[in-house]
Amino acid sequence: MPASPVDSQASESYAMRSMEQTASVGNLRTATRLTGFSLTELLVALAVGLLVVAGLHRIFVAGITTQNTTSVQTQLNRRAQVAMDDMMSRLRGGSDVIEANADRIWFTDQDGLNVRYWLSEGELLRYRSPDPGSYSGGLSFAKDVSGLSFEYYDSDGTPVVAAGDTAAVVVSLTVERAGHSSRLRSAVWLRNS
Repeated sequence: MPASPVDSQASESYAMRSMEQTASVGNLRTATRLTGFSLTELLVALAVGLLVVAGLHRIFVAGITTQNTTSVQTQLNRRAQVAMDDMMSRLRGGSDVIEANADRIWFTDQDGLNVRYWLSEGELLRYRSPDPGSYSGGLSFAKDVSGLSFEYYDSDGTPVVAAGDTAAVVVSLTVERAGHSSRLRSAVWLRNS
């Protein structure tokens, strides 16, 4: 029996729809491949991302290390400057140097008080009293001090032989901690010079 025209149209219609659906599924597969990433692309992107994160981490760690180093150095500079300012202020008003040693000093300040500065176990000590006192029991006002030295000169700039001839004093102070150091050196003329 020959196929009726209706059956033949239905068959053609079915075949066309089937081809359209197959084409749609094929396009869907093609479209999916075009919009997604392959495993290789994902691995490359991951590797590049890890390199960027590793670089940022190194920059961050370097910044923190620099900040810590700067903070320690700033603290040392501040300690040294406060100690030096105190000594220079009292020496500037001083009238008589009683004892002139390379590592300690004893003088009379503008208020007529006995003042002594010396270093003991990493601390800069100051004794200030009407009593002559001694190099013990002083007030600690600077820590981490690794060096303290005094040089004494007369009014002509010549190193002195006797403490009473002192007109100028040069003070060197070194403060150290955690591998960092700060060194200050300053000169002052006494009031009596």
